[in-house]
Amino acid sequence: MTTPRIVRFGVFELDLRTGELRKKGVLVKLQEQPFRVLATLVERAGELVRRDELRERLWPTDVFVDFEHNLNKAIAKVRRALGDLAESPRYIETLERRGYRFIAPVELADEAAGTQAAGGETTSPGRMVYAGRTVRLHAGPNVVGRDPDAAVFIDSPKVSRRHALVTINANAATLSDLGSKNGTFVNAARVHSPVVLADGDEILVGSTRLVFRNAPIGGPTESDPGA
Repeated sequence: MTTPRIVRFGVFELDLRTGELRKKGVLVKLQEQPFRVLATLVERAGELVRRDELRERLWPTDVFVDFEHNLNKAIAKVRRALGDLAESPRYIETLERRGYRFIAPVELADEAAGTQAAGGETTSPGRMVYAGRTVRLHAGPNVVGRDPDAAVFIDSPKVSRRHALVTINANAATLSDLGSKNGTFVNAARVHSPVVLADGDEILVGSTRLVFRNAPIGGPTESDPGA
């Protein structure tokens, strides 16, 4: 299989060819060695990558380095770039004395990228339109909430940090409430179990109204609700 150029996880995008890491489209500084460590873990997401495997791949045997120190330093820099914590990881799990495992869902760019429709209009897996902005959703889980790392970030005290979840797959988009304090509503009905979303559905999160769109961007029915 051809190595993909771009992979995505959470709010991050990793370009494996240019060696760039971006968070919500903004470049995150990451030196070459930590980037290669991250790329190796992401390429084998869900698997244990042993420390000796990382040494063989990143530090050839004919090059003398303090491997243990360098690897620990590289992992620390990766965690800092991702805002991850070893004690409660969202991305990189440490398996004591063995290695590391990348635990976040990873998607290839081809799975999440939009396609060109007739007339040059761009389609995508889905979008949320709210408060004067449009946020493109990606394939897989998209958290809606007050957490700065949420795919759909809403800065409101009436919104829980992890308020709701929109899951995009090949067949449908579904919305689930994540036990939020004020509840999640779709077309004025409170969400108690996963709801399949349709183009134009109105979602109420706290006091913020969002519209789910999966029609071509720039289509005649695009709406832009206020908060």
